[in-house]
Amino acid sequence: MSSAFAILDPSALERAPLHMEPYQFVFASGVLASAAHTSVIAHAPRVSSSGSFPLDRLTFGPAFKALIDDLESPAFREIVEAKFGIDLSECLTTVSVRGRLSRASDGYVHTDLAEKVISVLLYLNDEWWSGNGGAIRVLRSKNLDDCALEIPPLFGNMLIFRRSERSWHGHLPCEGPRLSVQFNWVSSIRRSRQFWRHKFNFLKSSLPVRR
Repeated sequence: MSSAFAILDPSALERAPLHMEPYQFVFASGVLASAAHTSVIAHAPRVSSSGSFPLDRLTFGPAFKALIDDLESPAFREIVEAKFGIDLSECLTTVSVRGRLSRASDGYVHTDLAEKVISVLLYLNDEWWSGNGGAIRVLRSKNLDDCALEIPPLFGNMLIFRRSERSWHGHLPCEGPRLSVQFNWVSSIRRSRQFWRHKFNFLKSSLPVRR
């Protein structure tokens, strides 16, 4: 594994093909070093509420911090740039974490906000039962059954896609724990601020205690 990364395995990303239909996306499995599995899970935030939460509202340990540093690194950006044929050097990045899904409010079909340029979804769950819902679907249309690919949210599975008016995705309803990191390159400071205001309409109640 490249010394540029502490947790990510770039070879898994480099092997994964760029799909052009139904929109530009890359799916790669095993993108995290197997030796880091236990520490990443142990040091991940404990989020028991549904919704996406930015890192500054969460507590986490050094192995999870190392993973985020890998995602934020120029080396990861360069891999994604080469894969999609895009220059991301002028973009800002945003990072959020999900720890639990709500059957009532999560999984709806959408394309992502227009200010996003590239979206990265990284899953960190030890196991997932098919039929439970919660597995992200790359969709050909607004129809959740019009599925090109379904990706279980297992540890080390990563979906990267270029946001467009056709980048439909969602998942079947699910209630319960599901840990994922959402990493995005966004197009401007102004739009980034709009993104956070829109994305994080937090409940008035505070988050539970996390370790």
